[in-house]
Amino acid sequence: MSSQPICKTAKASNFAAALASATARSLFNSTWNGTIEIRQDYDEPDDADFDAGVLIDAPSPPRQMSEVGPQPPMAESMEAAEIAASIRDGVDPWAQSSPDEGSSWRRGNPTPSLIVSAFAMAQIVESEEQLKALFRSGQITHFCCHSLAFLHVMEQILPNVISYWRRLLPTSDTAPLESIAFGADAGTAGKSARQKLSPLDAKIERSLSLGASVLLVTTAETQLSAETRALVTRRVGCWGPTQDNVIETLRLTHSTTGLLAESEIRNRLTSEQLLKRVTPAQIDAAFAAPTSLNVADRLAEIAQKMTQGQPDLTLDAVHGLGEVRTYLSRMLNDLNAWRTGALAWAEVTSSAVLYGPPGTGKTTLANAFAGSAGIPIISTSYADCQKHGHQGDMLRALDDAFATAKEAAPAVLFIDELDSFTQRDTPDYNGGYMRGVVNGLLEQINRAKDVEGLVLLGATNELEAVDPAVIRSGRFDLKLHVPLPDKKGLEAILTAKLGSKTAIRLDLANLAARLLGQSGAVAEAIVRDALGRAREDRTTIRQNHLESAADQIVPKLDQEILRRTAIHEAGHVVAMTQLGWPLPKRVCLTGEGGKVEHEPFNFLTPCKARERLVVLLAGRAAEICVLGAPSSGAGIGEKSDLAKATSVAMFIERQWGFGETGLLWDGEAATNIWSVPEYVRRRAEQHLMEAERNALALMKEHKAQLITLAKHLLRVRDMTAHDVELFNYYHASQGSERMSLR
Repeated sequence: MSSQPICKTAKASNFAAALASATARSLFNSTWNGTIEIRQDYDEPDDADFDAGVLIDAPSPPRQMSEVGPQPPMAESMEAAEIAASIRDGVDPWAQSSPDEGSSWRRGNPTPSLIVSAFAMAQIVESEEQLKALFRSGQITHFCCHSLAFLHVMEQILPNVISYWRRLLPTSDTAPLESIAFGADAGTAGKSARQKLSPLDAKIERSLSLGASVLLVTTAETQLSAETRALVTRRVGCWGPTQDNVIETLRLTHSTTGLLAESEIRNRLTSEQLLKRVTPAQIDAAFAAPTSLNVADRLAEIAQKMTQGQPDLTLDAVHGLGEVRTYLSRMLNDLNAWRTGALAWAEVTSSAVLYGPPGTGKTTLANAFAGSAGIPIISTSYADCQKHGHQGDMLRALDDAFATAKEAAPAVLFIDELDSFTQRDTPDYNGGYMRGVVNGLLEQINRAKDVEGLVLLGATNELEAVDPAVIRSGRFDLKLHVPLPDKKGLEAILTAKLGSKTAIRLDLANLAARLLGQSGAVAEAIVRDALGRAREDRTTIRQNHLESAADQIVPKLDQEILRRTAIHEAGHVVAMTQLGWPLPKRVCLTGEGGKVEHEPFNFLTPCKARERLVVLLAGRAAEICVLGAPSSGAGIGEKSDLAKATSVAMFIERQWGFGETGLLWDGEAATNIWSVPEYVRRRAEQHLMEAERNALALMKEHKAQLITLAKHLLRVRDMTAHDVELFNYYHASQGSERMSLR
């Protein structure tokens, strides 16, 4: 039989529920001395739900197994108002026969965490056929426990549970069943058959050679070697305590009637998501409370305290995300589907690297994702690991972060400063050191991918600086660009920081326009500074406080420069529109100048290459067309229009084979233009001059559209592709006349 995927059933079958109840009652009525279980001798299983191992159609209600038998509940003789008053006082009138009655658990009983775990084992057996299959020779059932703490609890009760289950089947139908709990990394995955068997493999091999079946309990599938994984016939996942498990345990430990105020207990218990993070010791501490309602309150209190390290921030509170929000929401939906059992972990998108300029909120996004998911986040970074010492200490710190995240799963593991883990083939004196560090990081990422419930997020300012092996698909599946926020995003960030009641009386739209090109962190810093100025003035925050704070970081823009920049950027857009190019993703005016974002072509033809030159020079041509002369803006820096155009002209001649200087290839670009032969420079210059003539002709032909767009851009400061499309439609339908910007 082939290995089946992990089954996570939201509600156990009737058979599983009845078997779990009977098993837990059997365990509860055993004598327990610390961790040594002394089972009572039974001639036959004493359970009305089973008859010679066959389940009847419907399980009978669970009942308290006490010496005096079930007692009538107080609630039967009480009015509704009295019942409500009793519940308010923390007394469960359905579980108790008298107000003074409390916990039924006594020293010598198995601890409540053991009983909760016994109920959880219903997931192993969901039908009579599965119970029989469990005891068939050669069968290996893999029970994947959610935490090491509960694995140790399972290890204690397994002998009792197996003994009880065997009694439900005819002796002739059962082979010996050996239970093996394994809580440490086996470290055998990928070993060849010639290598020495691990202790775990050796135990399994010995059991199978004796004709036994095996119930294997681990915390992760990766603890099994490839050979053992191939032998597994059924895999089942245990995902921690549930409300049903707790309630059924309370029937045994805190009810003399077999009844409970179940709806009230469910209301008081914490969510299933938080309940699954409670440890066995915390369960036992909570169950020491005298009544069922007290237990529920105590569990909720403990679970709530465990969320104190969990981010309060959610994705809904983070603004200016662009498309990143869509991808993170999809990841969140996948994670929630896995938690409810609707999706296998292998189908979940569980890793992403966030990249973009400093201050765009990559760390905030990681925390917001964890907050939205309601799970903890464990953070580390290159600097955090390096401060521990030499390479060995650094790798150990990295290992500790992964181990902590694994134990906390479901959780987010966030690795910041991925670009500091530089590429292993870097030719410098530090290459050997970094090779070892990056290899250690790769090993940890590979381990993390196999931990169900562990979401891996990374952050870097420069994606191209990270070793490609680190961010390849399979390690980080998604590469999400976190851009600087647009005008709407900045306004939303300012509003969130100030509060909606304060924001409504301030002009945040103009401030957001002024801040274009700045990060969300800068916007938040301005608000903090402005609030400080208002406190100093002993008044509520006013517009002048915000403007003064902004002056310290973003000086006011020169209107003449802003007007020229609008004309320049409009020239690029008009050229793209008239040449039939896809519309730019974004056009904006910032304190540092203008910007047109567009999707680059995957490849170019000679025609497209020359069009690319026209588009690059269209901004400069627009300045000449409208203002009579260009500015230096087209040529400032290695990423300027003229630098890019020079590189394209060189590529036409020396890389793409589109020119007249032959097919020889060399990699020289604009930065090395003066090192190439003069005839190549001359040809590149001819391409540039021809492109400028065409760009000027295009601007003159569509000058009305150019001026109108520049005026509109000067007013709104930020346009998306949709905005440009609407503008083009309106301009075409209205037949705009020539107008002056003055």
